[in-house]
Amino acid sequence: MARIGLIGENSIEYVNHLLDIWNNGDCAVLIDWRIPIATALEMMQEAGVRVCYIETGKYDIPINSHKTNFIVYERKSNSAKPLPVGIHCKYKENYSCDEAVILYSSGTTGKEKGIILSHYAISTNADAIIDYMQPSASDCIYIAKALSHSSALTGELMVALKAKMKLIIAPTVVPPRFILQNIDEFGVSIMCLNPTLLQMLVREYKTGKYAMQSLKTIYVSGSILNDKLYKEAHSVLENIAIYNVYGLSEAGPRVTAQHIGCCKNNSAGKPIKGVEIGIVDSEGNLVKRGERGIVHVNTPSRFCGYITGNGKNKSLYRDWLNTGDVGFIDRNDELHIVERIDDVIIIDSHKIYPSEVENAILENSSIECCVVSKIELSHKEYICCVYSGEKENVILLKQKLLRILISYEIPRYWVNCDSIPSTMNGKPRKSEMQKLFAKSSSKEVSAI
Repeated sequence: MARIGLIGENSIEYVNHLLDIWNNGDCAVLIDWRIPIATALEMMQEAGVRVCYIETGKYDIPINSHKTNFIVYERKSNSAKPLPVGIHCKYKENYSCDEAVILYSSGTTGKEKGIILSHYAISTNADAIIDYMQPSASDCIYIAKALSHSSALTGELMVALKAKMKLIIAPTVVPPRFILQNIDEFGVSIMCLNPTLLQMLVREYKTGKYAMQSLKTIYVSGSILNDKLYKEAHSVLENIAIYNVYGLSEAGPRVTAQHIGCCKNNSAGKPIKGVEIGIVDSEGNLVKRGERGIVHVNTPSRFCGYITGNGKNKSLYRDWLNTGDVGFIDRNDELHIVERIDDVIIIDSHKIYPSEVENAILENSSIECCVVSKIELSHKEYICCVYSGEKENVILLKQKLLRILISYEIPRYWVNCDSIPSTMNGKPRKSEMQKLFAKSSSKEVSAI
């Protein structure tokens, strides 16, 4: 078995090369074409890639000067296209423990990690997704996210191939208006979105230019969906069912989902078929229902390991997968994700959950996007809020926040900027917040 690289935008040609790699008994190393060429070459070297399919024009430098053998292919269409029946037929079910893909994490807090998934992992996870999604032969699913990431690969492409659904493949970067046009053109009934893309689609739909009569269901994954957007999406897209799903690449990726009639709040839903959830404390003991702890999962679609061999999060409970997320189980057995454990802020012995502070800010202001993080200033740590859009009166906002937050949870510094640094998946780069604050001028910073 060889590890074969694949770099390019979503396309019929991309899927065709992926299936060729699998049918030849090799492992596909999927690298997002939007990352710098130096990083891509480093990833391929780390994974031992000697042959790589690459879409023409993705990198301007002479890639063939590298020791990897690059096979250049052409993407024949720049618009969304249905996946031909011939490619559907080309897919062969595989439940072997052989390596299927190597994917790279989003790198929200640091260096990306190469995650190895077997055929058994992605096939089993896709089966579980089909089990709760219950697609029909008449359904049409639309892929708008990069296939180099686990959610789109397993939760959309694999699901469509296994369920023999009509599949529309759009290039990785498509303006929201084109997506809405495609929904009407192709009769799309199912979409899987991250919160950033959902917000953009909601805004575009408000223009009243699109019917979207075919769209029945939207599944939201990738990061925690804030309450403000959750309510707005349900209000604007009133005839479309919107469900949260939760997972991580190391789990195959899907772990939980809101099922039809299952959840009546902004939870992550219940475990999908074959998955168990455990909430444990720092000592590895299961906590009581409703108490916060570190989320552990037991799943048949667990990953094989990292390329480097170094685990990201040490298991605290048996040999279950430590997700690195803080969460709790409510009385309806629904999982709620509160925060990444790495993002929890501790200042003067006070524990602060940034996502809860962000939710409070969004609910009580006109701010549409913000990131709460810790900064260091003159050898002292403070809470800082970086937000985009029009400048906010933070004094008035603080008065509102004092009614629902503890005083130490309220940011001391507020930075207004044009845009917040984010990953290719739309997640904010927390590691960039200190740099952004340092670069900000006094006109952009408000202190309270």
